[in-house]
Amino acid sequence: MKQNTATIRQCASEVLETVPLVMRVLRSHAQSESSPELSMAQFRALAFVGRNEGAMLADVAAFLGLTPPAASKLVDGLVAAGLVAREAGITDRRRVALKLNAGGRRIYQRAVESAEQYLAEHLAALNSIARGEVLRAMQALRSIFDDPPEVRSAAGKKPTHE
Repeated sequence: MKQNTATIRQCASEVLETVPLVMRVLRSHAQSESSPELSMAQFRALAFVGRNEGAMLADVAAFLGLTPPAASKLVDGLVAAGLVAREAGITDRRRVALKLNAGGRRIYQRAVESAEQYLAEHLAALNSIARGEVLRAMQALRSIFDDPPEVRSAAGKKPTHE
């Protein structure tokens, strides 16, 4: 059996090439499967709030790469559509947490199930050994990137990354 001698730079290069490719394909799939009334930015914000219950507006803005006023306008649209609710913080009423309501949860859950099915169909082309390697690689990446300090919210929660 040949020993894998990948350098750290080769590994980093492959991650930089592959992760955006996978995300681009998933975004395209999500957009084709999502509610037509949602823009891609709204869908991404909805998914972020779905993965990060209680996220603050600043977290959404940072995730989407928007200014807080632009993120606020985007979230206002999700609130008006009945997909997201704003809740004043328990300890500080000036801090407003975001959460999905029933309609938002349905759209988010459908999107997750659709993405998992889409990925499963593509991963089926790999043999079980390769799928095990993918699983171990994803678990290894999660272990080193799960809680980077630059994306922690001010509330002390760690947002989930895309």
